[in-house]
Amino acid sequence: MPTGAYTRSVGMRLAIVGTAHLQARDLDHGLELGNRSVEVLARVRSSRATDYVREFHAALAPWRREPAAREFVRRTRERLGLAA
Repeated sequence: MPTGAYTRSVGMRLAIVGTAHLQARDLDHGLELGNRSVEVLARVRSSRATDYVREFHAALAPWRREPAAREFVRRTRERLGLAA
């Protein structure tokens, strides 16, 4: 896990790349990166970072009924206080 000044940047990059994987229809890799992003971003408070996670949520829309997607949304609510 990253520490220090780069934590927010790493978390945002993970969310951005995860979103790109979702847009390419790669749910598994997208969720892997999204989950890593949430773990990193749970240690910082940044409205910009949470905006990237919201974009990730939007990209999850085609899979909203999939258990893994629902679990991701639940975790982001719990860890980041982010509404779906």
